[in-house]
Amino acid sequence: MIQDPSSRRQTLLAHNSGIWQGSFIRLDGRCQERERFTSHLLVTEQAGQIEAALTNRLTGSVRSMRFAEPPVEMQISPGGHWSLGPDRIGAWPWVSELCLVWGQQRRRIVLRCAAEKLESVVLVLEGRPGEMLPIPASPLNLTPTQLDGQLVIQADQSEHFKISFPAHRRFGEAQHVALLWEPEPGVALGLARHYGASGQLLSYGLG
Repeated sequence: MIQDPSSRRQTLLAHNSGIWQGSFIRLDGRCQERERFTSHLLVTEQAGQIEAALTNRLTGSVRSMRFAEPPVEMQISPGGHWSLGPDRIGAWPWVSELCLVWGQQRRRIVLRCAAEKLESVVLVLEGRPGEMLPIPASPLNLTPTQLDGQLVIQADQSEHFKISFPAHRRFGEAQHVALLWEPEPGVALGLARHYGASGQLLSYGLG
């Protein structure tokens, strides 16, 4: 994990600032599609503030968030990949967001875990203006497979875009969520957000 605040900030901006266009696909707890929309995201730095403004092109609504420095609980890798979520989890709902960056494209997920199981997952496929992006079949209905206490869903067969999350949530057990992506043959990217048995945030893993 990058410790120096200025390095964390610079790394995040170097790989993630600018315009990203793509699609948001929201699935329910059974991994069945419930909504999708095309998006326009602008990440800028102005007057010492980092701002991310997301436009829903279906409705025209805009959501913005601003921060002077990346939150302490935001984990940022040297390659610009990042994850965000609570610094501690327990017997309550929690949300984690993970993002992998590869050149002119990104893949993101937003996982919402209920008290005992998955509540929803949002898939975000993004690229720079003019980039060709895969368009998953609509509606996107996925079937998770179980492996070592985790449920895994193949979000896009063509580019090996996978998500892993806890099959069950039990007090006193370690938990993690992960995003895996092979943007091109021979390139395997991975990011995981780990929580220990007592619920504390641990170091993350990169592939």
